[in-house]
Amino acid sequence: MEDMLLREIEKTGKVLEAILLKLGVTTREKGEEAYDTARTGLREGLGMDFDAVLGSDDIAGTLTAGYGFGDDNLERFARILFLLAAGAPDDDTRPASAAAALYQYLEGRSSCCFYDRYYILKELEKYL
Repeated sequence: MEDMLLREIEKTGKVLEAILLKLGVTTREKGEEAYDTARTGLREGLGMDFDAVLGSDDIAGTLTAGYGFGDDNLERFARILFLLAAGAPDDDTRPASAAAALYQYLEGRSSCCFYDRYYILKELEKYL
């Protein structure tokens, strides 16, 4: 049972990493294309409704309870949202808000401060 769980967690991580690689060159001009890539990758790889997850009041709870995400996968997903926030239209703050919520959740669970999270949160403030 534990092996099956670990395989599923690893599979989730691989899907998130693949999406991160595809989004790595996100620019404002490619914002809609990036959203489509994220939606498709998450739906096909994890069966996730991306828009519903973005609209969740407790995104960390939704991802951990509904999709079995651990801290590593939450970190990857927050990174995806951070990249999407950079390419999102000015009136769409959902990716930035969700990324900030995930990074704050992860900071609260961590025993030490991660400087990259601090700088990412500062950067996300520009999009909110």
